[in-house]
Amino acid sequence: MGKSSGLAVLALLIGIGGLGFGAYSYFIFSGQIAALGVQDDNNSGEIVDLTDQIVNLTNKFYERAVIEMLYVDLLEDWEPSVTNTNESVITVNFQVNAGERAYFLFVTRAVTWSNGFDYSFMTFRFSIDGIILNKPYTVAGGYDIKEWWLDYPVALQYSTFGLTAGNHNVSVMVLSSYSLNFIRHSSILIQIYI
Repeated sequence: MGKSSGLAVLALLIGIGGLGFGAYSYFIFSGQIAALGVQDDNNSGEIVDLTDQIVNLTNKFYERAVIEMLYVDLLEDWEPSVTNTNESVITVNFQVNAGERAYFLFVTRAVTWSNGFDYSFMTFRFSIDGIILNKPYTVAGGYDIKEWWLDYPVALQYSTFGLTAGNHNVSVMVLSSYSLNFIRHSSILIQIYI
């Protein structure tokens, strides 16, 4: 009986202490807690509600809506037919309207073979409407590779707002230094947004 009454008294003391701390916090910090929901513009002493600013931020978020999304897979292995020349791996046609932007994401796995050469690499670039972009680009491979082959994850992305309204196409261009290099499990994502 003594242990249970001791625990009850301890619980009662902890409860009273929590209630006292809550009352102390309410009376001492209530002004600071209320100020978290309002803002004083330019230290003028005028308190402004932040609700209007949150609505404005929400409207700005909706202005960046995705209009259209295209996704294409190329699951077969792709090998270049020639070396040291840009070749198109995959081409996708899309359309933009005035004021819209386009985002491109290409993901693949590149396998480069060294086979005793000093270097072996593959370079990836985007081509929009037949114009190969110098940037962005990514390279899989390198010099003095000691392995017979290496497997690299590749991701290439680009966003543009400089396209005129109308139909366009985007291609992924690959330049390979060795004819046995190849890519596998490729996909391209295109998002049209404002």
